[in-house]
Amino acid sequence: MAAKQREWSLDFLRIISCYLVILVHTAMYGWYDISPRTYTWTVLNFYDTLGRPSLPIFIMISGSLFLRKEKIDIKRLWLNSILHLAVIYLVWVVFYAAANTGIQKAIADPQLVWDAAFGPNPQYHLWYLRTLLCLYAIAPLLWVLVRAMDGKLFRYFLVLFFIFGLLRNTVFEMPNTPPWLHEQIILFEGMDLVGYSAYFMLGYFLSQPKAEQRFSQRTLWIVYVITLLLGAGLNQLIAVIDNWPTQALYGSFAIPVGIEACCLFLIFRKRFSSPKLSAQAEKWIIRISASTLFVYLIHMFVIQRLQIYLHLYTTNYNVLFSVPLMALLVFCLSSLIGMVLERIPLLNRIL
Repeated sequence: MAAKQREWSLDFLRIISCYLVILVHTAMYGWYDISPRTYTWTVLNFYDTLGRPSLPIFIMISGSLFLRKEKIDIKRLWLNSILHLAVIYLVWVVFYAAANTGIQKAIADPQLVWDAAFGPNPQYHLWYLRTLLCLYAIAPLLWVLVRAMDGKLFRYFLVLFFIFGLLRNTVFEMPNTPPWLHEQIILFEGMDLVGYSAYFMLGYFLSQPKAEQRFSQRTLWIVYVITLLLGAGLNQLIAVIDNWPTQALYGSFAIPVGIEACCLFLIFRKRFSSPKLSAQAEKWIIRISASTLFVYLIHMFVIQRLQIYLHLYTTNYNVLFSVPLMALLVFCLSSLIGMVLERIPLLNRIL
């Protein structure tokens, strides 16, 4: 795609979403060791709430790009996208298994690495790649589905997504929910179409000119800020009442997260549709945007090494400043590592 035709809003969305993922993971350390009645936990709770829409946005970006194609060639999809992503997943799941096991133990007993990589608990943040693989596989079906929807069917889809995707999961995660209600919710767990595939399709629908023009930036910002504050405040209230650092409203399908993700997606689509950038700025935005998958994959390793070797823990300082600064440091270091490795033949294809 030529630079002047490039969808800069998606580049900016990738970059901010990648940073927000790292923000969540830098805010999580010490989470369960801190009382929710303290200043530190209140700040961590806010940053965690702020960062949670990041992965739904990543999936919406993929949906926007895939489902707006004129045609999806299934053979090319599997060879160029799914197979490539599967190789990346295998490389990184083994990498983290070896890193978490320890080099000496891994060499002495490779079975430990195998068990860590392909057992029931592989490196947790790699779930995103598994989800993306599934979404890519059903993308041709979703491509047909979104084109069959008129305005009425789309509104019906949104109602299903809200009820079975957001409301159902929000109620399910709430503490002290009556057992009978939990049991009834579990009975309706088969509504997979309103899971991450719904975010995938939302990326397509929210990229349409009608959707972008329906709301003003001011309205979107107001809804976003109110939802963010209410989400953080309610999660804090639940934690204080239960005297336990809960994550009840952090899930990708919590109502606040879903609303925030849609608002941010539309805000960036409107604000950065045609930004005025210098040639040098364009070059760096493209480069950083292209590196976000690698940054996502390696950032947990970077965080762990900063803690092990430099003892950099955000809770050792004022978390109001240490969390965003630590996230920025990790983002920059991860990007730098990626820029170095991309110059190495073969490695740049599997990392």
